[in-house]
Amino acid sequence: MEQCQELSTSQEHSTLRPVGDLTIFEAAQYHEDLLSLHQHDGPLQLDLTDVTCMDSSCVQLTVAATRSGRLTVRGYSHAIRDKFEQIGFAQFLPTYEL
Repeated sequence: MEQCQELSTSQEHSTLRPVGDLTIFEAAQYHEDLLSLHQHDGPLQLDLTDVTCMDSSCVQLTVAATRSGRLTVRGYSHAIRDKFEQIGFAQFLPTYEL
């Protein structure tokens, strides 16, 4: 990730907002960031607004993180949705895009 990530917490939810690419080269840090996010109580959000591209390694990490039932994904581009669809994981994204 070019800029790393931003983790913000409000009364409603905690949000992780990665910036730049999410590829195999960033996967270890992204995994750590997702684990840190899950340490917070309450609903969690993953905001992909500033992610430029995502490969299958980070798609898999994202899908695994959503299985807690507490994490929602938002702000993804058409290219990221296409990547999820290519590997059969589109059902883990909400139907709306920001």
